[in-house]
Amino acid sequence: MDLAVCAALTAAEFHLSLVNPRTEKTLYFSRITGLFLFSYSLVKFYRIYLYPRFFSPLRHLPGPQDNNVILGQELNKLKNDNPVGLQLSWSRQWPDAPFIRYLSIAGREALVVNSLAAHKAVLQTHVYDFVKPPFFSRLVGEITGVGLLFAEGENHKHQRKLLAGPFSVPSTKKILPVFQRSVESLSKDFEMALGNKPYASIEVIDTLSKSAMDIICLTVLGIELGTMSSNFQDLFTRVLHQSPLGQLLSAINAFIPIRRLVPLEANRKFIVANKDLRQMLRDIIEKRRTDLRNGTFTMEAGESRDLLTYILEESELQRQQTGRDPWSLEDITGHVCHESTANGVSWALYVLSTKHEIQDLLRAEIRELLESFGEPTYEDINGLPYLHNFVRETLRVYSPSLMSPRQASKDIIIEGVRIPKGTQIDIHMPLIHHHENIWGPDASLFDPGRWDRLYGDNTSPYAFQAFLQGPRMCPGKNFAMVEIKVMLIELVSKWRFLGIERWGGTNANHRSDKKGERQLLVNGEEEVGIGIKLANPALTYRPAGGLLVRFERL
Repeated sequence: MDLAVCAALTAAEFHLSLVNPRTEKTLYFSRITGLFLFSYSLVKFYRIYLYPRFFSPLRHLPGPQDNNVILGQELNKLKNDNPVGLQLSWSRQWPDAPFIRYLSIAGREALVVNSLAAHKAVLQTHVYDFVKPPFFSRLVGEITGVGLLFAEGENHKHQRKLLAGPFSVPSTKKILPVFQRSVESLSKDFEMALGNKPYASIEVIDTLSKSAMDIICLTVLGIELGTMSSNFQDLFTRVLHQSPLGQLLSAINAFIPIRRLVPLEANRKFIVANKDLRQMLRDIIEKRRTDLRNGTFTMEAGESRDLLTYILEESELQRQQTGRDPWSLEDITGHVCHESTANGVSWALYVLSTKHEIQDLLRAEIRELLESFGEPTYEDINGLPYLHNFVRETLRVYSPSLMSPRQASKDIIIEGVRIPKGTQIDIHMPLIHHHENIWGPDASLFDPGRWDRLYGDNTSPYAFQAFLQGPRMCPGKNFAMVEIKVMLIELVSKWRFLGIERWGGTNANHRSDKKGERQLLVNGEEEVGIGIKLANPALTYRPAGGLLVRFERL
């Protein structure tokens, strides 16, 4: 748009210059080039500096004033110890504001959603008046692909309706034995790490990711992980869990497309791994599609269809009825290329390892269930009140996702704020989860019991955004909750978690085995991110360098 404005200004200025008959034709090219550069500089100066400070209708909203002229607040975000630490500080500074304004790259305005009413308006009332911004498509889309996450309008409604079946309660009930069978192998990893020792330590994020990958392969792809190429797990890990430099490159690429221009090894590894992973998934999809059309793909009686088979069957049915395939190959890849719940369970083990009274209460409830019913059913698992509260509190304090940005597709008024078309809207789940106006002065404390005494604003569905709310709520919410609960039942019933190991520090909450060796975090600090260094930039709360848990056999 700026280029078009500059071209128009240049044409007008150049036309006026032709009025002078003494103008040499040999100077036309240099003059028009100079006029264009001059116009472009003026337009950019207006866009980047003058407009957001003196003319924008949003300039009176509360927000930080220490914006860098070129980078806005983006560098301050990267410098913070918490991937959403800066936004949390703004929310606490202006707790009553529906929106908080800040400047991003090149003076672009962005609004942070900061109240329940504003969340409801963006996620429900005006949900289809907002679209995913281009930078988020580059940041997340290059990993997840397209699919439901980036579908808009009627296309989103249609895809969501088609996905309702595989994520329904009856389908989840059918697939529960797959969860239970898969997590049994998780305990084998703990057994191998322990051996004959009284206690041992294990890096839980990698261990849980492998177990979650087993579940993904079975429930999403319908394939045993052990039967797939040995490269699949490695490729998935390299794409989703990049090095700090790789994460930084992804963050920069979101604003400035540099992915194919940077000759660094971290960038090359990501490109190659992402390409190979997508090709592997495409091969699986094409083979399944061929098997379904040829009638060579079969399932056992009563077995629940995996997500890929369901999508392909629905896609074929729609193609026969309308002559049009509702999902492209890239759409389908986007639906199956997602990380599972390993990150959430990792933080659950962090809590259990550092708050032993919570671990004891949870184990008592789980043991009573197992002693009474043996292998629990879907109803048994969802009937455990303390486990349900514990999982919700884990997802509240340690959000599985940190942000879901939007962009206004038209001028709109929300909570008395006139939002111009094209304005970036940031939904940060931790802001609503740690908002003291909603959850009280102890909003950042981990307390499963708070779910038994909800009152006022925290009874609103929009106070809990772990899976978002409204039409864009994650369709796999129930699926993910059951998966997390099954993992915890397996682990808590067999192992006692003693603490989190880390190097250095002299905090009184730490017990050092020997000078210079790892220290054991035995009492977890209350604020998120204190005691454990968080990865930044990141799309989830993720401990930098992993999470080493010490455990023993019950």
